[in-house]
Amino acid sequence: MTSFPEIRALTFDVFGTVVDWRGGIAREAEAMLAPKGFTLDWGAFANAWRRPILAAMAPVRSAERSYVTMDALHRETLDLALGEFHIATLDETDKHRLAMGWRRLDPWPDTIAGMNLMKAQRAVVALSNGNIALVLSMAKRAGIPWDTILGADLVRTYKPDAAIYDSASRLLDLAPSEIMMVACHPGDLNAAKSRGLRTAYVHRPLEWGEGTERPLPETGEFDVIVHSFTELAETLGA
Repeated sequence: MTSFPEIRALTFDVFGTVVDWRGGIAREAEAMLAPKGFTLDWGAFANAWRRPILAAMAPVRSAERSYVTMDALHRETLDLALGEFHIATLDETDKHRLAMGWRRLDPWPDTIAGMNLMKAQRAVVALSNGNIALVLSMAKRAGIPWDTILGADLVRTYKPDAAIYDSASRLLDLAPSEIMMVACHPGDLNAAKSRGLRTAYVHRPLEWGEGTERPLPETGEFDVIVHSFTELAETLGA
């Protein structure tokens, strides 16, 4: 029996929920920098790069800055992370290659199996702050089985701006109540809920590395609270 039979599409946050950005960027940074003689905590470098990316989206949401793609923000904020680790010897070709590493992230171990189960009954859709080219490139490399990708470049702002969630309903031609937002970030889900979407929280305790685990949400805070995509598929009756 299918639970939530009214849900016709599942929209997914990508960075942290679908893919392990920290592990992927740590790998990409080590591949680029270790042969040049650098030795550092690669996971800490990934975290140091991710933090200013999150901050850089705020001026776009508030219209203090015109929209730029996530690819562009990755390149801009790379200089901050390199500076924090006193790395000043990369040329522009190396920096571009490293910034494009965000297109080469790996899914969590449960991601693809769980998505394929859910895909049999419902549309599985990326609803991401990533631009379409970024998320598509990532999907082709990693085999992420999206039915379609709704990137931030379609509405030219970033989550948790309401326009992102409203665009899912408009572009998928569904009522908000027919869509379930899937994410590991409570703020993302609360914003989706405020626009009428149903919500599924997936616990990703290692998103920022060991010792950074956030507590599980309270029962009832979201429609579904699970620990993996395969558990979510089972909960939805896939």
